[in-house]
Amino acid sequence: MFYEKQENLAKLWDILAVYAWFDKDVGYGQGMSDLCSPMIMLLEDEADAFWCFERLMRRLRGNFRCTGNSVGVETQLDSLANVTQVVDPKLHSHLEHLGGGGYLFAFRMLMVLFRRELSFGDSLYLWEMMWALEYNPELFSLYEGGDETNSKSDTVRLKRKAIRQYGKYERANRKNQARVKPGSVSPLPISVFLVASVLKDRSDKLLTEARGLDDVVKILNDISGNMDAKKTCTEAMKIHKKYLKRQKRHSFHIPWLVSNAS
Repeated sequence: MFYEKQENLAKLWDILAVYAWFDKDVGYGQGMSDLCSPMIMLLEDEADAFWCFERLMRRLRGNFRCTGNSVGVETQLDSLANVTQVVDPKLHSHLEHLGGGGYLFAFRMLMVLFRRELSFGDSLYLWEMMWALEYNPELFSLYEGGDETNSKSDTVRLKRKAIRQYGKYERANRKNQARVKPGSVSPLPISVFLVASVLKDRSDKLLTEARGLDDVVKILNDISGNMDAKKTCTEAMKIHKKYLKRQKRHSFHIPWLVSNAS
């Protein structure tokens, strides 16, 4: 109903068009309208809506970057496959057997952060929790500085800022980075673990009812209107904790095995 008014539709068009000009490396990609829409609906001023969208895209633009025949979100799909293999190897094996090892059925969830799976209000509620869990007090300087900083400067920041100032998810990543070999761990966005929690929640149904990828898509589409954002975030944190434990073992055990093998 909001976009039945031509002036609202014009705002969406304007912001996406300006962004395509502003970020020539990424341009426009399908799904950006889902991410931009809440900014327009919540912020009356078009300029404010644009800059909020631009800051959001700094977090997500890598998903839309196309190189050759691939799109950036495929990296997260690969990460999702690895996480699922750790937390539910039986389900991962079943999905691979069905030809879904690439996890393309989760493409939309990662690209638009569950905007199509949840109502407008519920998706914003989920976003609030995601960004609170991922909160980093250095976000502003990271945005203004551009790319991710190296592990040495991360360590300096960790000493300078009290660890409790970080969101719960980010705290776990920071503590884990301090324990393992520098550079051996690349933190994943919480969205990967949110999708993993959805798969885990639907695991029984996927294992017993899915006989092909169409069935997988149908079962996952059933989450629309039935997804509890708070429960999903809680489960995602549990999966994240399990995944970090596995990373820690891998970091310490692999060098030992290589050393003994040689």
